[in-house]
Amino acid sequence: MNINKAIRKQNKLYKGFLQSMSFIFLILPIVMFLSKRYSIFFIVYLLIIEVLIITAIIIRASHERLKFEASADRIKIKSGLFAEEYSINTDKVAIIHTEGSGEKLEIIIITTSRFRNNKIKRISSDFLKKYTYVAFHYYRIKKQQPEVEYYYFIITKGGYYKYNLIDLFYKSCLRAYFTENAINTLKEYRH
Repeated sequence: MNINKAIRKQNKLYKGFLQSMSFIFLILPIVMFLSKRYSIFFIVYLLIIEVLIITAIIIRASHERLKFEASADRIKIKSGLFAEEYSINTDKVAIIHTEGSGEKLEIIIITTSRFRNNKIKRISSDFLKKYTYVAFHYYRIKKQQPEVEYYYFIITKGGYYKYNLIDLFYKSCLRAYFTENAINTLKEYRH
């Protein structure tokens, strides 16, 4: 799969979605004005449809947004429209795992520090039950350093941009353990 081609297609589909929603958003009041139907029912109905269109645009924009940048020893990630922001010390990343593929790819990052971010959660039994493959590697690392607390966060937004992010993690996080799924995702990205 050519990820750059998939990213261009994703951007093209997103722009098409925005254009069509903007067209519908603008054309509905014009049609109402030209038809000269000004009853309360039509006005309320139009307002509800306009609010639903704006909501759909916001949800889609939030799903598409993923920005990241790397400095000497940190990676800053902004995921979603309302910016779930993570600033990660690359030396503190312990495990990187991926689930799924394509636009539905999830990047699971396990770290040894919370980085003063409340969105990074402590590893719980529910998390380990849900991601059994990650649990296997977690227990293996936990045996080597039982006193260390581990935390996790999951990146689900951004579509195909997540492939670029996993490549950046591979280049920057030299001490991190990449699971077999993460390595396969990298191979898919680089071919």
